[in-house]
Amino acid sequence: MRPAVRLRNISKSFKIYPRQRERMIEAFTLGKISHSRDFWALRDINLDVQQGTTLGILGRNGAGKSTLLEIVAGILQPTTGTVEVNGQLVLLQIGAGINPEFTGRENVMMNGLILGIERKKMLERFDEIEEFADIGEFMDQPVKTYSTGMKARLGFAVAVNVEPDILIVDESLSVGDALFKAMCLQKMRELRDRGTTILFVSHSTGLVKDFCSEAILLHEGRMVAQGDVAETADHYQALLANAQAKRGRNLLGSDGKPVDYQMDNEEGESFAEPEFKENPDLERRARRLRHGTGEARISNVEILDEEESPIKEVSPDSTITIRAHLEYRESVENSVLGITLRNKAGLDVFSTNTNLEKQRLGRRRKGERVVVDFTLGVPLKHGPYSVTAFVSYAANQPLYMDWVDVAAVFEIARPEGRGPIPGLFHIPTDVEIHSLDRERPGR
Repeated sequence: MRPAVRLRNISKSFKIYPRQRERMIEAFTLGKISHSRDFWALRDINLDVQQGTTLGILGRNGAGKSTLLEIVAGILQPTTGTVEVNGQLVLLQIGAGINPEFTGRENVMMNGLILGIERKKMLERFDEIEEFADIGEFMDQPVKTYSTGMKARLGFAVAVNVEPDILIVDESLSVGDALFKAMCLQKMRELRDRGTTILFVSHSTGLVKDFCSEAILLHEGRMVAQGDVAETADHYQALLANAQAKRGRNLLGSDGKPVDYQMDNEEGESFAEPEFKENPDLERRARRLRHGTGEARISNVEILDEEESPIKEVSPDSTITIRAHLEYRESVENSVLGITLRNKAGLDVFSTNTNLEKQRLGRRRKGERVVVDFTLGVPLKHGPYSVTAFVSYAANQPLYMDWVDVAAVFEIARPEGRGPIPGLFHIPTDVEIHSLDRERPGR
């Protein structure tokens, strides 16, 4: 089987100038007077990416990551070497392939035609693309009026919904709100599981470890590590630590790792007693993030602190309440409400339901509303987490009345007064030290 991407002896140089003045002199003299020097962004890159691989690309700023992706995508031509791409390719980069003078709708259609997708098929997919982008009336406004986050939404919606053979993601998850980032990661996991080849640039070693099957590390334009994700990530950590020592600058987070993407969650209003609340955003949720037979509907999911006030950040030593608001559209004999916590890489770290906790919902009438609280400790590694909520007919039965992915998001703060949790979570542990070789008193 031919690889999805094959690079042979790829190098890329750019001319750089001390000032704009020297650039203009060289242009006016047609190169007879030269003040430029060659900067090699990439040198001698050889790489085979097999079909279905999820390749993480690590490296400090200026290492050549974006240059490499643009060469694979055909935006840049290498100075030396050859590129072979087998399959339909989409580059997901902020602003890539988007005409700022066109509306969002026009850009969607234009990108589809560029990718060779028939107009009829793009029209069939447009509603799904518009739903995923979730930019409202701005879909019919010029892209030059968009914020950076809105451009990212539009680009990602187009890229993932045309279902390419090869998807290139260049730091596009560094913008946007928490819900958008979680939706993007969920969709990328779906594409990965369907066999799409993904080239993924990120500074987050944790995300690369959890999401990618292979990794490479670029440094000063050269590929210095390749293969196992954990080993490559460790090499990157060592490179960063060395740079920190040389420059005397804090290039890392307080846990000694590169700063990961952070997710924010909007604060809600506090309330003293449980009351039924509806979240309109859940009603507008994209179909891939919500499905079910409809007899019951999850109207809202909240994250509350110990005072039952909505929060966006908690410490790993605290207790939170995940409050789900459930409305029955039809009478049912039995139902089970459950929640699942996922980390930023999409890994399920905890799941439970009312039956498992011996709190059965029992028979419910049409129109009845229920508020269910799951109160739990969160001894988890710092970072963003999302909550998936679902209501099913019976425990462990994959038939849902309603299933909502990323129903709520929150952040676990870095712990104070002790080191960060090195794994996924901290299990309370008692430690005893027995010094067997010391002399006892009186000897």
